[in-house]
Amino acid sequence: MTKSQTRGRLTHEEVDDLDVIIVGSGIGGLTAGALLTKLGRRVLVVEKHYNFGGCATVFHRVGNAYEFDVGVHHIGDCGPNGVVPRILRWLGIDDLTWTEQEPSGHDRFVFPDLTVKFPKGMGEFRRNLIEAFPAERAGIDRFLNFVAGVGDVISVRDSPWRLLMVLPQLLTLLRKQNATLGEFLSECTQDIRLQAVLAAQLGIYHLPPSRSSLVCHAAVVGHWLHGSYTPQGGGQILSDRLLDVIEEGGGRILLRTSVNKILLEKGRAVGVELSNKRQGKFKRFARNVVSNADYKRTLLSLVGREHLPAGEAERVEKLEMSTGMFVVYLGIKRDLSKEGMANCNIRLFPDYDLESNYKVIAQGGFPERPHLYFSNATLRSPHDPKVAPPGITNLQLMTAAPSSLESWGITRAELDSGGYRENPTYLETKGMFAARVIAEAERLFPNLARDIVYQETSTPISTERFIAAENGTSYGLAATPSQFLMRRPGARTSINNLFTCGASGRTGLGVFGSMNSALDAVGALLNQPFFVSRVLSNRVAFDTWDSQPNPPHLLPNGQVGTT
Repeated sequence: MTKSQTRGRLTHEEVDDLDVIIVGSGIGGLTAGALLTKLGRRVLVVEKHYNFGGCATVFHRVGNAYEFDVGVHHIGDCGPNGVVPRILRWLGIDDLTWTEQEPSGHDRFVFPDLTVKFPKGMGEFRRNLIEAFPAERAGIDRFLNFVAGVGDVISVRDSPWRLLMVLPQLLTLLRKQNATLGEFLSECTQDIRLQAVLAAQLGIYHLPPSRSSLVCHAAVVGHWLHGSYTPQGGGQILSDRLLDVIEEGGGRILLRTSVNKILLEKGRAVGVELSNKRQGKFKRFARNVVSNADYKRTLLSLVGREHLPAGEAERVEKLEMSTGMFVVYLGIKRDLSKEGMANCNIRLFPDYDLESNYKVIAQGGFPERPHLYFSNATLRSPHDPKVAPPGITNLQLMTAAPSSLESWGITRAELDSGGYRENPTYLETKGMFAARVIAEAERLFPNLARDIVYQETSTPISTERFIAAENGTSYGLAATPSQFLMRRPGARTSINNLFTCGASGRTGLGVFGSMNSALDAVGALLNQPFFVSRVLSNRVAFDTWDSQPNPPHLLPNGQVGTT
């Protein structure tokens, strides 16, 4: 049990002289709070849920017999010099244990007549592709060269001095910034089977090739070529450790507390109006506000359309959100490792058409044969007794699903109150789609339904209810060409002293993207243009942070002091 789990959580506290209020305790918000706390800032995190961490949490069922991860199933690039471990080391978090998934194929793309392993390493992936498609060497190299070029450009975050070295790759990226994945794949090959294999990781952001940003997809592929890892203890352990840093540095978190609005004064964020059952409405003030809440809700609801510059509300309103996620959590009385399942993730496709299911979903429907992502927590954490009872496999099946209330047969009032959980149409729809998901999974593991001893389902409605995510998605804004790179929101907003972080930021989605967005937000708040590279190189910026009389610095042992 971590320190975070043993501390009492606050539902009220009088807090004065705050430097930063952070709205939402998702992994982006907690990372921003930990960074600021480490630099001597006085931080308050506000969370509407009874738990902290957003999608980086776990939940327990049947007493504590099962432990299911909400959103952290694997994270790329978590070797000793990976970006996430470097951020954590800078914060003094060095006691996490990372388990690497099968390096020779941590992802497996399974089609009706073809299985391709996605391994750690560009060369290994190239060999696997050429073995499966020996006549497509030129197209494969064109695709992988673009992936490598995008990775080179991304590395500039670590070392800005590399910009001149990667200028040719940057120019290529800029020429392709408006391209979709589908367009580029057609330039690489006319083999629809190879196109599907090269696009198979689209489940990371849930858009079809015809609509997804080529640059986003290349960044995703390059990220996972650095390997796939899971933290021992599940996604909650990341949230626990980050909150440890905040609380040990004097920061606080308010749980079960909603942010009603961000308070403004002369166009500047000065605090938040809050409410909870114990205190009703109340206010807290701070020098800065960082919102890890849904981007559209932050500006349109918490700030308010009337406070935004002319035209901004309309622009934000038009932003498209990613597709929602549907998850079936299972306890299977069966050892799937004996049936050939390694410690890897499986992406199962009914055919080579990666467009039609998304068209059905965009129209509010449910695919007859959904694309599936398999995550086996028992194989990821074979020695963790919390995952499942002895002899039971903890398996999660994930797919895309429509997010509209109409698709699920519920009203906005039912969503807001939680009453949708008793709605017969909702329950019937959820059961219907879960049955389709399980039936599709039986292509790989026959008679799977027969051996289910525990089953629970999460829908996009669940996601919107519990983490207040627009469109029931944990992926933020859709990764289309028009919403990627510099067209994606930066950390600064049009409101002075208000900053944003999370999955809708320029650094992308998931744990990796959200933690990096926190670096951007803190760098912007501190007005430190090289803050990101200083953290990633384990250096500390000693410049003046703001108008505080005693600007903070880090002592040699990593503790916060004042000059």
